[in-house]
Amino acid sequence: MKKKNNINKTTIQTSKVPKPISQNIIVLTLLISRYFFPISSSALQIPPPLPILPIPSSAQLQWQLSSMALFLHFGTNTFTDSEWGSGHADPSVFNPVGLNASQWVQVAKEAGFNRVILTAKHHDGFCLWPSEYTEYSPKSSKWRNGSGDVVAELAMAAREAGVALGLYLSPWDRHEPCYGKTLEYNEFYMGQMTELLTRYGEIREVWLDGAKGEGEKDMEYFFDSWFSLIRQLQPGAVIFSDAGPDTRWIGDEAGVASSTCWSLFNRSSATIGGTDPQ
Repeated sequence: MKKKNNINKTTIQTSKVPKPISQNIIVLTLLISRYFFPISSSALQIPPPLPILPIPSSAQLQWQLSSMALFLHFGTNTFTDSEWGSGHADPSVFNPVGLNASQWVQVAKEAGFNRVILTAKHHDGFCLWPSEYTEYSPKSSKWRNGSGDVVAELAMAAREAGVALGLYLSPWDRHEPCYGKTLEYNEFYMGQMTELLTRYGEIREVWLDGAKGEGEKDMEYFFDSWFSLIRQLQPGAVIFSDAGPDTRWIGDEAGVASSTCWSLFNRSSATIGGTDPQ
């Protein structure tokens, strides 16, 4: 009699892998969804229009949005009662014993000004800070025993009050002997500019102009080099002159300006010192 071998058969169940959905079906599904459930056009982002050149820089926009700036013209002329000093006034006349820069800034702030601009040097050449390039400064006066620094005191007062600071440095210098020697004086001027832009913290505006009296020495100013230096040392500052490059003179010192003065300005035919309206 034959024995039966009982073999346990294991049944392995396999599942069928679904076939990939046809690409045509996916496209058809998307088309049907788009037809019955359209996307609202209001949900689509509309791209901004292309800008009309030129466009303002960040510093120009900040300047445009600021309210008002107060100009502080102070120096030996204050004590000699002159508009344009000759450059020969004795520095000992400069002795502002009651000077209080905090009071200047506080008055400016209460009146609604958010920026003060100081004439650090006017055409007479007297510097309101102890420049290392000339003795024609408070170093040669009795004020603060020869150690006074108007720019430093104003910078500290403005910083404490949250008021921005700007500085004016006159290109024309009626005191400096090297004025009229183009290379030598441009180096001198850039040296003084470097002092002002590296000693007193953030400077938000730098003023210069091309004013010069008749019969004065001929001088070529290296404006492009000056602008590059300012950009390097104070990149957030706007540069003022009557022909830009950032902010400009809109009229004359009598307060007369054209009836319409647009922000856009064609500088191609404008020269610094030569844009007074006729």
